[in-house]
Amino acid sequence: MWPLAVADGRAFPLNELPSSILASESRPTDPQPQFSTRRSVNELRRDPVSGRWSIIIQDPMQTERLLVNLRERARVTEKYDANCPFCQGNEAQTPPEIYAVRTGTPPNSPGWTVRVVPDKFPVLRVEGALNNRAHGMYDLLDGIGAHEIVIETPEHSTWIPEMDEPHLVQVLRTYQYRIADLKKDQRFRYVLVYKSHGEATGPAAHHSYSYVIATPVTPPRVKQELLNCAQHYQMKERCLLCDIVHQEESEGTRVVVDGKDFLAFLPFASGSPFETWILPKQHETFFEDNAHLEELAWILRRVLAALCDVLHEPNYVMLIHSGPNTSYGQRRGYWRTLAQDYHWHMEIVPRVRGFTSFEIVSGMYVNFVPPEHGARVLREKLSATPGGGL
Repeated sequence: MWPLAVADGRAFPLNELPSSILASESRPTDPQPQFSTRRSVNELRRDPVSGRWSIIIQDPMQTERLLVNLRERARVTEKYDANCPFCQGNEAQTPPEIYAVRTGTPPNSPGWTVRVVPDKFPVLRVEGALNNRAHGMYDLLDGIGAHEIVIETPEHSTWIPEMDEPHLVQVLRTYQYRIADLKKDQRFRYVLVYKSHGEATGPAAHHSYSYVIATPVTPPRVKQELLNCAQHYQMKERCLLCDIVHQEESEGTRVVVDGKDFLAFLPFASGSPFETWILPKQHETFFEDNAHLEELAWILRRVLAALCDVLHEPNYVMLIHSGPNTSYGQRRGYWRTLAQDYHWHMEIVPRVRGFTSFEIVSGMYVNFVPPEHGARVLREKLSATPGGGL
């Protein structure tokens, strides 16, 4: 015998409750937003660009705990270190320069503002053929590529937020030049530009620099982005990242800076607290083709300054994902719609905590700061900073 339940003034056995009553009991009375706003319910969100899933923790106490536990980083203030190979005056401590922004001074001497040198311990070397071959069922080729260091300033311990915008434009233009130059080599399928701030050790740990690495294969993460963008275009005849720009502009809750030519925002499915993307608003496949570096420098300086202030000088990775080297693979039709489907972008990923074992084994990320909250914090910081308002 089933016990009786009372609903709508009538008694029913529990196994015979009308479905309409059950539905009304479980259905919320207020209209629900596109994603839950209840702080007690965590959310799984999918990033359409990478295809990855992130778990967004919707608990303000855990968010606050993460931010409160951040510690101030001790700052080095010296503008010259005799042991740092990247300081002006120590040019003999690096391999001969590949490229430099300098006026009227000879190579490998003082008088430069941005300098590019080969890495002393490269992961890939320029010299030689790929020697693509098989090892039984496995694929194998020689470690051919390029591994360069962009020394972003002649001054020790001067970071991007402290650079003036004309200088930062020179840094960005140097990235463009090195990407375009390395793409002339048909052995290289992709050119990565990235910066790993705060994780270096040794004499150059407090000097601002970044890497340019050309690879003979397309890195797996980039390849997945390219495939997802191409698939989106095939289905909808629209650029995926253009759609994201329009969505973020329309909602506004995750936007940090809305400029004339660029949008800075925290992605909907951010995998890391305060992960920030910067995209050109107009469709553009290749970073090296961009002509609006002044505004990009203005936004990049302010976003990094706000992140460093809020997170107390965190370690972070900054990267640029641009279109691949199209001189390879054209005969196979790899890049038939690339000009329409891919959209270059910059990512800044603060490293405020290590990966958990769950993240390592699952390939999913856990983010303790919802991007809507993080964007609001950064907007407030920028609004309170002289010259940093939106």
